[in-house]
Amino acid sequence: MSTSTTGEVRAYYHRVLPFYEAELRDRGDEELWAWAASAPAGCRVLEVGAGSGRATAHLAQTASSVVAFDLAPEMIAVARRRLAARRNVELLVADLRGFRFAARFDLVAAVDDPFVHLTADADRERAFAAIAAHLAPGGRFLRGAAWLAPGRRAAAEGGGLVEERRAAGGLAIRETWRRTPESRLCTSRFEYRVAGRLEAQAAFPARLWSRDELAERCRAAGLAVAHLWGDFDRRPWDRESSPRLIAEIRPL
Repeated sequence: MSTSTTGEVRAYYHRVLPFYEAELRDRGDEELWAWAASAPAGCRVLEVGAGSGRATAHLAQTASSVVAFDLAPEMIAVARRRLAARRNVELLVADLRGFRFAARFDLVAAVDDPFVHLTADADRERAFAAIAAHLAPGGRFLRGAAWLAPGRRAAAEGGGLVEERRAAGGLAIRETWRRTPESRLCTSRFEYRVAGRLEAQAAFPARLWSRDELAERCRAAGLAVAHLWGDFDRRPWDRESSPRLIAEIRPL
């Protein structure tokens, strides 16, 4: 991301922050992250793109220690309030492309795909290299990837893939993905309504993932995909029907 795009990403999360918690409250991935941080004993976790600390809390239930960071200071401020009583959590503002810590970690977790904001090849390469440099021997990198099954991808290239759902407090969310033909570049737009009244809207440029790109990025960083899962319950990934793409990645 360029400096201006970094500002745009922060501005996007500033606009959606009032609705962020309600939108993700019923995501259903809590057990996955608690399980991931439960091994090995004394698991040291690094969470990249931690947002408001929603999943950080579940990682901290079973981890020995969690270092979590996000690009958006406002998000980290929310996370600090949420996790103030957790003595095994450290929260920081940092950039996914260039972070550096003295420690290495047994688990690196990327929960809601912060990589989706990295639309340039060079930025994705830098982020994967930074993660590889922070994995302990035998460590794991567990990440969700912004991905659309073929039918949904075709809809995004046509009139736009539109999904509408309800969240807590009567919040109605309209999510639209429009994909540039013959590419994985998209515009993602969110609208938030309460009692039919538009409260906020925000959009960001995005880049989806393919299985091939994921494997290529891993190889370049000295990593390899160990497992691909199609949902939070760790069912096997299926290209045609899986609602999600979740990868467990390990050093070569």
